[in-house]
Amino acid sequence: MTSYNQIQSYIQQRQFQAAHHALVARINSNANDHHAYALLADLNIALGNLSKALKIYDKCLSLFPCALYSLSAAKLALFTQAPLVAKRYILHLLGNTQLSGSEHDTLANLLLRLNQYTDAGWHFNHAYTRSPHCPEIALNYAMHLKMSGELAQARTLLASLVQAKPSNAKCQLAYSELTPVELASTRITQLATEITVQTAPLALQRLYHAQAIEYEKQENYPKAWQSFIASKQAISTEVSYSSEQMTGYFQTLGKLLDKPINFAPEQTLAPIFVIGLPRSGTSLMEQILAQLSLQPLGETSVLPQALRFSCDYNSNIQHISHAYEEANAIEQYRLFTVQSVAGDQRFIDKQPFHFFFTDLLAKAFPRAKFVVMKRDRTDTCIANFRQLYQTNSPFHGYSYRMQDIQAMYDNTYAFLQDAAQRHPTQIKFVNYESLVEIPQAVMKEVCQFLELDWQDNALHFYKQGYYSATASKMQIRQPLNNSSVGKFRGKYAI
Repeated sequence: MTSYNQIQSYIQQRQFQAAHHALVARINSNANDHHAYALLADLNIALGNLSKALKIYDKCLSLFPCALYSLSAAKLALFTQAPLVAKRYILHLLGNTQLSGSEHDTLANLLLRLNQYTDAGWHFNHAYTRSPHCPEIALNYAMHLKMSGELAQARTLLASLVQAKPSNAKCQLAYSELTPVELASTRITQLATEITVQTAPLALQRLYHAQAIEYEKQENYPKAWQSFIASKQAISTEVSYSSEQMTGYFQTLGKLLDKPINFAPEQTLAPIFVIGLPRSGTSLMEQILAQLSLQPLGETSVLPQALRFSCDYNSNIQHISHAYEEANAIEQYRLFTVQSVAGDQRFIDKQPFHFFFTDLLAKAFPRAKFVVMKRDRTDTCIANFRQLYQTNSPFHGYSYRMQDIQAMYDNTYAFLQDAAQRHPTQIKFVNYESLVEIPQAVMKEVCQFLELDWQDNALHFYKQGYYSATASKMQIRQPLNNSSVGKFRGKYAI
């Protein structure tokens, strides 16, 4: 009988027929061999048969219900853009103290992807408690501390991780985000050393970005900008983005403004969408609104996943057009929110890129309201260029060249202006600069638009210690201020 290790080797070496024959022989010999079924799932994943692999994991769980199979199935469900299915696989694992450190860590990361921040934090804590000497688990725990606002603890842990393994670019970047200006010179030297020996594009991207942050602390803006450019260039060959496709996608969105949906609107839900180009103040608006008896859901991904949104915007055109014809994507979003929201409480969905689906959402949810955050063009474009986004994100491909960022800004707000004319009772623009200068006046207008009662203590959002996985995780820990207005104008010429 072929051993499990040999079958794994067959799969890794892409000897799929040999692996399949060996697994069939094992299963014929023992119909309850859950190990063989798990390897059969791995084989089907390697072959690209993801739906079949998910069904095989169900068979594994029926034979041997364990955390490993549940977590593997949940990861696959998320990969196949089925968050509701993923939640079903991990629901029974929440709060389980019998998991290993690695299992706690995997579960925490899945929960983070599902915007279940409280549960994610609990499992990050338990992962680190069980396996404090595992570098990957320790790094994830440090990132959790940072997202929780425990900055001093995060800094101490990251310092030890960087010292133990200076080649870990992810640690280096996270550490630079927290180090004081006094360490900038030392950090720049350390990072330069690591850059000279590093070849992996993603690692170089992070190291150059960390170096740029350190130069900014010294107010050496010419060198900081050079490092930001180097960071973008290091990863540019890995990024799939076409400005022509993006222009075509916005043109399609404009045409769809005149197209009715071909299914019944959802009249019950009254979601509040906070949208706008990243770095425009969406996190700030979400945190203020969260004080007004609204449930924040964070940046949900269920709708773009249901629409199979990808880096191929020609494909996205087909999917968004089809979404006006049948209700599947909208129904998946409705089910997700019903399962995520307590009772009939109104909720905030702060996915900035829902601006791509604003018209569809407005037509599908007539009671929905959209708060569009708009910030100064130069400030927004610089902020996006100096932000490090996920390389494989279907949204952020525009952020690697300044001309693409500027085009995205112009196309986004031109489309949203047109959408606001079609849905004037559902869409309201909010100027970021006005919000930070005269917050009470602006928020009273926003609340009137949202049919909410304004409370002055909502401006004390920074005291609440909300979990934040966004790029604004540091800013929302501070009182409302205008320090970001024009912060880099004249320092970075664009």
